[in-house]
Amino acid sequence: MSKTITVIIISISILAAAGVGWAVLSDSGGYVGEVSDHFDGRRFFNPEPDHSFADMITWLWQMIPVEWPTWVDDPPQPKPPDRISGKSLRVTYVNQATFLIQTGGLNILTDPIWSDRAGPVTWAGTKRVRAPGIALGDVPAIDVILISHNHYDHLDLPTLRLLARRDHPRILVGLGVGRLLNEEGMAGVTELDWWDETVVSSAGIRIVFVPARHTSGRSIGDGDRTLWGGFVIDGPGGRIYFAGDTGYGKFLQAIKERFDGFRLAILPVGNYEKRWFMKGQHMNPDDAVAVHRLLNVQGSVGMHYATFREHPEQSIHAHEKDLAAALHRYGVEASAFRLLGFGEGLLVGE
Repeated sequence: MSKTITVIIISISILAAAGVGWAVLSDSGGYVGEVSDHFDGRRFFNPEPDHSFADMITWLWQMIPVEWPTWVDDPPQPKPPDRISGKSLRVTYVNQATFLIQTGGLNILTDPIWSDRAGPVTWAGTKRVRAPGIALGDVPAIDVILISHNHYDHLDLPTLRLLARRDHPRILVGLGVGRLLNEEGMAGVTELDWWDETVVSSAGIRIVFVPARHTSGRSIGDGDRTLWGGFVIDGPGGRIYFAGDTGYGKFLQAIKERFDGFRLAILPVGNYEKRWFMKGQHMNPDDAVAVHRLLNVQGSVGMHYATFREHPEQSIHAHEKDLAAALHRYGVEASAFRLLGFGEGLLVGE
């Protein structure tokens, strides 16, 4: 297969996962509200400079894909427990940015995706190279779902429909994302702006939507019409930071100033090449270790790797080598920043 054809096929998959779908070719609406330091009245934006559409075309054309395996079989992992009570904290890696967080009797799921493809329809979009680490039927009842942004590999409607019908969870999203879920008949959706917060349990567990450096969109015309971000979970089990998709940015200093240390941080470490293009969208392992140190994190785990061949200019294992190098560079113990196996659970700090 020629390079041109390969790049075209991969580009279509990337654009589909990133939100440029052909299923909807017009402006599908978005958030309407007051102008702010990250919203111009029509579209959200990063306070720090970002790449242009011309940059994206250059990146796609210059892309030199590397080989990935067609399929990876992972060793089976035990089912997670139904609940974790008190101040104990357990985190389980499912795939991509999907984590089961259990603490204070609450089950929280981040960016859940169990679909075979990340895209606008079941037959298009980038295909997974391994099964989710936990079968959906083995996931305990979910109380809260956190959606960092509306790209297809983070907001997967087929998965959300199943979970909404089964568990009736609260769903926390950025501004403008609620419209899509409401149109799907999902209840319990709460939209949040950066720094907005809500209490999600009788134990007083508080969740804050915090800034990130990324983009949003699911079709041509709706780019950046909804807000992206990360989440801080604050409860009796300690403080947890789920970064979502993000590049490194000045917003991290603002998070540091508002929150005094974290028991756990879930940080992206994959899909970061070519660096000149991706640095404003995805952290690399070096960035992630810098965040681990900046935010005074007790223990971090990586995410967003080796699930979908979205940005195939690095091998499926590149993040492992680069994380090890970054930990050595910063003098951080490997036990303080881990890459969990798919389906692997970790009792944090125990």
